[in-house]
Amino acid sequence: MVTPYITFNGKCNEAMSFYKSVFNAEIKSAIPYGDYIPDGIKSPPEHLSDFIMHGEMKICETDFWFADEVQPVSCGDMLKLTASVPSANVGQEYFDKLKADGKITLPPTETYYSNFHAAVVDKYGVNWNIVSTEPPNQ
Repeated sequence: MVTPYITFNGKCNEAMSFYKSVFNAEIKSAIPYGDYIPDGIKSPPEHLSDFIMHGEMKICETDFWFADEVQPVSCGDMLKLTASVPSANVGQEYFDKLKADGKITLPPTETYYSNFHAAVVDKYGVNWNIVSTEPPNQ
């Protein structure tokens, strides 16, 4: 099993709440750093105690882990998360929420393999594909 682990710069709590609302998911855990300062950190962020050291939730039947990194993280485009959804309606619902303050990279379209496929980079820099498991309309 491979578990997606998404890291942020102090916005993990906010991002987890966003994904909870997008996917109607349950946050299993969100453990803050509290008084813990990782070894080697000479100048911790001002609100480190509120940063999430480890968070978990299930999105589309997949376990995800989340955390705030004390060191800077950068957005990359070599990894894309794909949400396989049961219908185009569900796909459109997720897409509409994920695109808020994000960037659409593939508008919703019907393909040879699905009646709905769309892609977006969300406001946290995470690349998402949303693909319906329904076949295309014939």
